[in-house]
Amino acid sequence: MSSQMPLFFRLLGPHLGTIALIQVCLFPIAAKAQERVRTSAGRLPIESFRSVPETFLHIGPFQEVLIGSGGVAYTDNANLSPSADKVSRLRFYQDLSLETTWVISHLNLLQFKLGGTLYEDFFGNGRTKVSTGISPDSLIQFQFVVSNLRVRLFDQFSYVQDPNTNPTATNTAYLNNLTNTIGAVLDADFNLFILSLAADYTYNNQSGSNAEGQSNGNTTGTRNSYRVTPSVTFQLSPTVQYGLNATFTRTTGSGGENGGASQNVNSFSVGPFMHGKLSTRTDFDLSVGALIPRTKPSLPPTYYYSAIIRHQFNRNWQLIFSAAHDLIFTTGVDLTEETTVRLGTELNLTRFVSVGGSSFVNFGDEKTGGTTGNFAQYGIELGLGWKPHKRWSTGLTYDFLRRTADSAANSYIQNTIAFNVSYKF
Repeated sequence: MSSQMPLFFRLLGPHLGTIALIQVCLFPIAAKAQERVRTSAGRLPIESFRSVPETFLHIGPFQEVLIGSGGVAYTDNANLSPSADKVSRLRFYQDLSLETTWVISHLNLLQFKLGGTLYEDFFGNGRTKVSTGISPDSLIQFQFVVSNLRVRLFDQFSYVQDPNTNPTATNTAYLNNLTNTIGAVLDADFNLFILSLAADYTYNNQSGSNAEGQSNGNTTGTRNSYRVTPSVTFQLSPTVQYGLNATFTRTTGSGGENGGASQNVNSFSVGPFMHGKLSTRTDFDLSVGALIPRTKPSLPPTYYYSAIIRHQFNRNWQLIFSAAHDLIFTTGVDLTEETTVRLGTELNLTRFVSVGGSSFVNFGDEKTGGTTGNFAQYGIELGLGWKPHKRWSTGLTYDFLRRTADSAANSYIQNTIAFNVSYKF
């Protein structure tokens, strides 16, 4: 390529639209993570195992992916309660996800992505309930380029029921967690570097309830967050980029354990980052920095870091390792400082059968809220996948989760087993 080509064209290559599309498809929100104070972004693409790119159904200029699935899951502790108060649950669920992409040109695209789930739950205490959810990676986005300026406008939304996504949740079966983030990202290319400016607004409303249908004030709260993030990116090599970013955050809302009182949380964070490919088989992402929160009660300055590496030993075996330390919102504007370490692997036994396993440990310190103190979570997930046909796939998973806390009332053990069948149209 010509050395005069704009930097972000050289970073992304000649098929900007296609590459951006793949990134969005691999950008799910962490299943067991809350919104960080300094950013509303979810998991990075390299936190998902490499897979064969989705094949599209073409309808005129639109590329469509439609996947339907159904399954059954059993857990021995739907309420995330101590052993003496456990309530089991048998769940049947149906899921439908649609992704529509219009590649207007190799520089411009419009995308709509929506996943919805219907849950039918039967509890061990005799109660039943029907609920719904919206996938965390549901979004609408428009990306276009004007001269050397790239613009991305997006709206990302979700409605999550799983209480395991909140590490501080206990005695809760449904989170009823609604999140909507609207934002814009501008990238200006100065050839030697890219200057970026991102701004977004996040609204969150959570109203937890238990298996008996009673509301749980400890997992009920609201949050409104405004963020502005300037950054600069340089190219270290054809496959590695580095830079510096900063984030200004202002958040208002009520916490789950402070009697519903309104609070303000303001913060400033700054630090370097580096990401890219060390080889065709190894991807990495590193970031570290200082985080200065301002709230009541006051908190001292802290730090954040994130280190992720994905390595593909061969076409049949992959591994992902990650470690992170950050300040997160849990319920409303309640703050928790957590350190998480994860290790996962996936192995293709045959052309049609794969196995996978992952483990994690999470050490948390609840800084604000009615129940402050330390806790620890330990989890293991094992999975077996079978793909008898290019359109059909099945999966069997087992999850073990243990939480220990200063209070026995906030400690629990949960076992979950699930079977799923999906079909791609």
